[in-house]
Amino acid sequence: MKLFNTLRFLLAIWVGKTVFFVSRLAGKKGTTLPGALALRVYPALIGWMAKQLPRGCVMVTGTNGKTTTSNMLAEVLVKSGLKLTFNRAGANLITGVTTAFLNSVTWDGRIRTDLALLEVDEATVIKVVPAVRPHTVVITNFFRDQLDRYGELDKTVSLVKDSIYKYLPDARLVLNADDPLVAQIGVGWQDVLYYGAATSSLSSKQSVQAREAKYCSFCGHTYVYELYHYGQLGIYRCPNCDFKRPDPEILAEGIELNGIDGSKFTFRDTEIQLQLQGFYNVYNALAAAAAALSLGVDQSTIKQGLEQFSPQAGRMERFKLGEDFLTLNLVKNPTGFNEVIRAMVQGGRPLCILIAINDNAADGRDISWLWDVDFEVLRDPAQSVVCAGTRAEEMAVRLKYAGLDPERLLVVKELGQALDVFDRQVRSGQGAYVLPTYTALFPLRELMGALRRKGYAS
Repeated sequence: MKLFNTLRFLLAIWVGKTVFFVSRLAGKKGTTLPGALALRVYPALIGWMAKQLPRGCVMVTGTNGKTTTSNMLAEVLVKSGLKLTFNRAGANLITGVTTAFLNSVTWDGRIRTDLALLEVDEATVIKVVPAVRPHTVVITNFFRDQLDRYGELDKTVSLVKDSIYKYLPDARLVLNADDPLVAQIGVGWQDVLYYGAATSSLSSKQSVQAREAKYCSFCGHTYVYELYHYGQLGIYRCPNCDFKRPDPEILAEGIELNGIDGSKFTFRDTEIQLQLQGFYNVYNALAAAAAALSLGVDQSTIKQGLEQFSPQAGRMERFKLGEDFLTLNLVKNPTGFNEVIRAMVQGGRPLCILIAINDNAADGRDISWLWDVDFEVLRDPAQSVVCAGTRAEEMAVRLKYAGLDPERLLVVKELGQALDVFDRQVRSGQGAYVLPTYTALFPLRELMGALRRKGYAS
């Protein structure tokens, strides 16, 4: 039986690596198909590969910020001298995780890296955790996202929590203290490291945004907030039981958002100047810093890695546009979209925007979440908005109800045509943003690359 499993293991590796090679020759990314076919040959494949890793596995999960946090952490860990197995492209289902392992082993199945850093979709945690047994789990936040796929948020939180409690009793948890849905997972846990943000000028006593965690996870009483950062993130307590926001061991202080010039914060007397804009990217950097510290990386290496990290793969990714810049950023749920809008208007410039909303399976069929986004903030700064994608008309209707001038709204469903129209609308001095959902992201990114001869450059 052992010989039979060994042969299946090797056959799965050969199939997966061959499919990856052929996919790349065909001009495809090859991030999921190799893993999917290899798992059909031998479902226990990633478990066999993960056991070989000298430094084990680190898993990053949560609703928003997984890809950016993982890429930031990877930048830091590589600078510390580690070789990584890493699903860098953000393919975070079981097939993408398997492909990442396939790219790290030789044809005879020997691992060539020190540590696996795995970005994992929340719904895939239940499959990945028992297979790879990560020793460190980073959880960014929990927000409503694709209700037609995930169901209600409490189901997602329970899935992640139950997987950790069942399979990883000795793991270190790196948790966002400011999100009560995340922080409650660490209550009673032996090894937990909390990170969070200090009070700043960006925080507020009141919140008009949709909040996911209004009621205590332990007694059901309504939370009382001292202040909000965004969404349900802030300083909170339950007046009915002992649960409250844990004191973060890793605390971001002196937070500054400087528009297109990035952002700045300090933790443990180390100042970090990020190239990325937005409060949520401060949280992403803080999560990466906390995880790196838990792995024994020194603060000077963390500073170097975070400050040299540049936006990637449609996460506040910047393209040169004449004398200015165009920013490409994925949007997928109300809280994430609200934070992108806050980053856009923070610079104080008039805006030209392309919003591409698709409703394919990977995007979520239900687009009612758009009505929870605070588009009213764009009423004055948005000089022109091009609405594209399969649900372009619905996006335009939502903006009209938000009070934007209909004369400033253009509906162009086809992505290539929409980008051409957007290109003609942008004026010097404006903030230019392209905001797509999942299945519109990479097609638009490729189209933007093709327009480099007209002045676009990454």
